[in-house]
Amino acid sequence: MTEKPKRSSKGGRPTYRPSLEDRQTVEEMKFVGESDNMIARALRIDPDTLRKHFANELADGHAQRRKEIIGLLFKSARDGNVAAQKKLEEMGRVSAAADAVKARESKAPKLGKKEEQQIAAQNVAGKFAPPMPPKLVVHNK
Repeated sequence: MTEKPKRSSKGGRPTYRPSLEDRQTVEEMKFVGESDNMIARALRIDPDTLRKHFANELADGHAQRRKEIIGLLFKSARDGNVAAQKKLEEMGRVSAAADAVKARESKAPKLGKKEEQQIAAQNVAGKFAPPMPPKLVVHNK
């Protein structure tokens, strides 16, 4: 009985290992609105590989880059950059206005089938409206 020699490595391509530069590229491209397929094409990897290795960057990339930009805006504003100060004021105003609009808009609760049918039955008018109840002639005291 002869033993087969053990193979030290598998055949095929080596496993993909993302670099910090690749992670930064994914966050930047996601921030500007690129699709997953376009980002994968830029990195020369399969979209499934992108989703596997860059799940956090794809999910949180936009938020992380926005945080970075806002931090840079605040730093510039503190250093006296008037344009940055105005942009931050505008962003705050827009955010406050959006919060006010959301607070004003209260959604009506979603009704089920039976509730909708009961409301529709109460609103029937014309020929198919239910008759008025009889008026009592005698007042019993």
